[in-house]
Amino acid sequence: MENELSKLNIPRDTYLKLVEKYVSEESRKHLFYTEAAMRALARYFSEDEHTWAMAGLLHDIDYEQITGKENWEAHIKEHCGELTEKFLKEIDFPDDLIRAIQSHNEVQNIPRDSKLAKTLFAVDGLTGFIVAVSKIMPDKQISSVKVESVIKRFKEK
Repeated sequence: MENELSKLNIPRDTYLKLVEKYVSEESRKHLFYTEAAMRALARYFSEDEHTWAMAGLLHDIDYEQITGKENWEAHIKEHCGELTEKFLKEIDFPDDLIRAIQSHNEVQNIPRDSKLAKTLFAVDGLTGFIVAVSKIMPDKQISSVKVESVIKRFKEK
């Protein structure tokens, strides 16, 4: 059974300020790609586009702020944990959406009990993969990546 989630009505600029506060310019690209994919999929599923897009924008808000990045296992255990909750509560982000974001890191063991949570889990990895494919394109531009290129590289993986 999928849960009905809160809808956001706070403008994107508010959330973008949080991203600018905690995420480096280089790492923001992944957040923007995830935001765009989540917006498109919300439209496809007839869900609230703004809510889904903002979940995509904020899904890795804590990633660079976690100490001990040199120890991957310790780092990934903390990702989407207490810091995510703390940062998102700064902007009064609803608890149910915080849990949906936290659930995209399977180490947190938070059930993905909404369509948004399930989609974010899938999109996060896919956007990273598409960016990796773009880096082997002649012009290294994400706009040059075609579906066929992604499928071809996916089969190689």
